[in-house]
Amino acid sequence: MSPAARYDLVTLLHVTADIVFVAGLLAGALLLAALSDQEAGALARERRLAVAMRRWHRAVTSPALAVAWACGIWLALQAGWFHSGWLHVKLVLVLGLSALHGALSAALRRASADGSAPPARAWRVLPLLAFGAVAGVVWLALLKPF
Repeated sequence: MSPAARYDLVTLLHVTADIVFVAGLLAGALLLAALSDQEAGALARERRLAVAMRRWHRAVTSPALAVAWACGIWLALQAGWFHSGWLHVKLVLVLGLSALHGALSAALRRASADGSAPPARAWRVLPLLAFGAVAGVVWLALLKPF
């Protein structure tokens, strides 16, 4: 396989993993935002959603994040982008999304436990923040402005 074909293949894998990760991240954050409005009695009935989302998050979203990081680092090394300012800003945004992933994992674990309180109301705004960070990452990756 030629180096150009390998680069294209890794780019395709990176973008696919990014899409899967972002979809899982937003779905989990939206579920927690919806659950934050529930009373304790209603939350007990909706716990099955949190359990299912936690299962999906562990089986699909987390591995997608790992693949996205591995491919992204490989691409940046191959292209020599680690000296670029746009990549530094992108990495800060991606680290923030990775931290949100960790917080989401913990919140899903708590929400799926018996007798847990509703998720914090902060989850209402976090899907918008995640979407903004994702838009920034895409903008920086495509335009490489600086």
